[in-house]
Amino acid sequence: MYLRLFDPWKNEFCTCPPKYSLNPYTGCAHGCIYCYASSYIKDFFRCREKPNLIAKLRKEIKRIPPETIISMSNTSDPYPPIESKKRLTRECLKLFRENDMRILIITKSDIVCRDIDLLKEMFTAVTFTITTFKHHKKIEPNAPNPFKRLKAIEKLSKESIPTGLRLDPIIPMINEEGMEEILISAKAVGITHVTVSTFKPRWDSWKRLIEIFPEKRKQLEDLYLRKGQKFGNSVYLSHQKRENIITKVRDICASLNLTFATCRENISEYNTSDSCDGSHLIKGGCYIHPPLFSKFL
Repeated sequence: MYLRLFDPWKNEFCTCPPKYSLNPYTGCAHGCIYCYASSYIKDFFRCREKPNLIAKLRKEIKRIPPETIISMSNTSDPYPPIESKKRLTRECLKLFRENDMRILIITKSDIVCRDIDLLKEMFTAVTFTITTFKHHKKIEPNAPNPFKRLKAIEKLSKESIPTGLRLDPIIPMINEEGMEEILISAKAVGITHVTVSTFKPRWDSWKRLIEIFPEKRKQLEDLYLRKGQKFGNSVYLSHQKRENIITKVRDICASLNLTFATCRENISEYNTSDSCDGSHLIKGGCYIHPPLFSKFL
């Protein structure tokens, strides 16, 4: 199936509302060094379309409960460069519009602005990932630069399409000092909600990070390998370090009148929004209570 329940790993720290996940593409061309999906999807940085996607979606969409949230995308960006020609994501949006589905879009691409005509007619919200202004060429080498993303946020906001920011991931000593500048800039162009997460490396993303920032290797090894904690296949910063980072962002968000939530940090008591992922931004949004949701599985 292409439409799948979110969180297949049953992460104990996940606080997302019940939702489905859809990745129109397998793999992603953005080449972000912190990506976790490259650890379990073969040849991940080669983006390719899902075969027979729309035909299969037409069948699958009939099996999920009405008013369900569908998240695009949690693994591969729904707006990779080839989307300009393939238009798979656009075709998905047309199908979802026909069925009055509630769509949460997660992207790093300004290509999403092409679909403003559809998004204006849908129950949707768009969240943009921005991690750094200073190091974007190093850590997100093939993604549209963060300033293009800010312009995209502004365009969507002017069309009354709800927007949020994913400050994700925060990597100590790499992009930690630039958080306030990003938040102020994103607020200025229209975002109202922020989702925050710290870097949780797996074996391959860890290797890429220390290759790109060898001068930080010793300090990063101390924070992650000696003082960090292992959860599943990921290494977390210590609880205290995560809390220090998260509370700084929370306080900045409060000063900017932005709602705030963490992502899989086990510090959800600091959240100030109705959802951690920004799905509460969806106009006409409706959450499916878990017992009702489960009967459709």
